Amino acid sequence: MKSLFIRKAAGVAVGLLFLAGCGGGVPSGATGAAGAEAPLQHRAASPNFSGEYAGPFHDNVYGKGKGSAFYAEQGASTGGVLTIAYPSMTLSASVSQVASGSSVSGTTVGGAGSLYCSFSTSATYDAAKHDLKGTFTAVYGCTGEHGTFKLHQKCYFKGQGSEDIRPDVGPHPC
Repeated sequence: MKSLFIRKAAGVAVGLLFLAGCGGGVPSGATGAAGAEAPLQHRAASPNFSGEYAGPFHDNVYGKGKGSAFYAEQGASTGGVLTIAYPSMTLSASVSQVASGSSVSGTTVGGAGSLYCSFSTSATYDAAKHDLKGTFTAVYGCTGEHGTFKLHQKCYFKGQGSEDIRPDVGPHPC
């Protein structure tokens, strides 16, 4: 039953990501052909947050851990799956964030067993090092829990043919 609750919470988080993506690409007031080009202009100015990441986490409750993430991006919306292996347990989470320039902020929802938590997360991307460095703070469950992370972007996702609307940024395509 608890596993079903976590799956529903993860489904809600992913659903919110898609809803945010519906209005994230076109600036207000943009219409016609100019409005259709706006998402491409956003892409050229922003880092490519999509891709595979790995790196250290530090949590005030669980100590040091190793995280791995798989993120996708649509317009200003970024989300995906995050797994963090601590010495005492492994946590799986769904991530839903909004990108603004080289920063992302949003919500991470997840847990393990009977543990369920929601975190406020913010991070900044270093384009020279391909690192996403940030903080997280519990906002539901896991009272008082907080920490830091530094995820290195191992590769980025790149579309094919007409789907390829991203410039070549990041370490290399996955």
